[in-house]
Amino acid sequence: MLPENGSTDIIRNKYRLVAGLVQTCEIQLKYPMKIELLKGRNMDNIFAGKNVLITGAAGGIGQAVAKRFAEGKANVILLDNREQLLIQVARDIEKTGVKAFPFCVNLNDMNDITSVFNKIFADEIAIDVLVNCAGISTSKLLIEVENDDWDRIMNVNLKSVWLISKLVARNMIEKNTVNGKIVSIASQAARIGEYGNGVYSISKAGIVMLTQVLSLELAKYGISVSGVCPGYINTDMMQEVFKKRGPIEGMTAEQYEKRLVESVPMQRMCESDEIADLIAYLASPNANYITGVCITIAGGKTLI
Repeated sequence: MLPENGSTDIIRNKYRLVAGLVQTCEIQLKYPMKIELLKGRNMDNIFAGKNVLITGAAGGIGQAVAKRFAEGKANVILLDNREQLLIQVARDIEKTGVKAFPFCVNLNDMNDITSVFNKIFADEIAIDVLVNCAGISTSKLLIEVENDDWDRIMNVNLKSVWLISKLVARNMIEKNTVNGKIVSIASQAARIGEYGNGVYSISKAGIVMLTQVLSLELAKYGISVSGVCPGYINTDMMQEVFKKRGPIEGMTAEQYEKRLVESVPMQRMCESDEIADLIAYLASPNANYITGVCITIAGGKTLI
């Protein structure tokens, strides 16, 4: 229905305006490199002044994540049990002009975790972002897994994530952190079980549910909780998996790697930097309305 009192002229003018915008866009799209479609969404310096805590920061995905946040000018708190590697990562990051605080911690020991966090919070620091990257695995069939194997993997991969998330969430609430973010690394193994990787798969499925429940409980405080489910990542840890799990299936490490890579539709492994970029997005203001989800980044592996 058309408006009354001659306001059809307004509508015609609006159509002319839209037509003009379309024509302008068509002209500009001939030179796409000159168009800033994401103007105002640049990730550089987006974390300036933020305090970001990362577990498993001495290598692999954790190290890539730590460096990505440092590029965004965040101060980083780095946790890992590999002290010398951790210190070196902290030194490399500080060369970029931001602060890095390394803390050696045993994620298999809940008392040690609590003790380390008492030290972190002693200076009244406010955490803006938590990224749970630490994880371990074993290459055994479930019927061959010992109690100690189960407890160690569950402690590092799931229980420590719950405890650290709880401690950081309490800090965010106490400090009135605006748009706090918790991001945890799960795995494609949480979506599709992996032969010879049962305990790891189960622990990472726990991360998916932990993410969902925490997101519901923390939403009223403005805290977003999300996760990432990586596929096969080009890391030292993955190379160890090839060496240990290949023989379980009667293959050499090289044969096993070839078979796994060929099973991925995109025919390659993911790089740690690709995971770090996704995590940085989920931790950024651009993702303030994203919570309770675990995003799979596996080159299409979970689709087949």
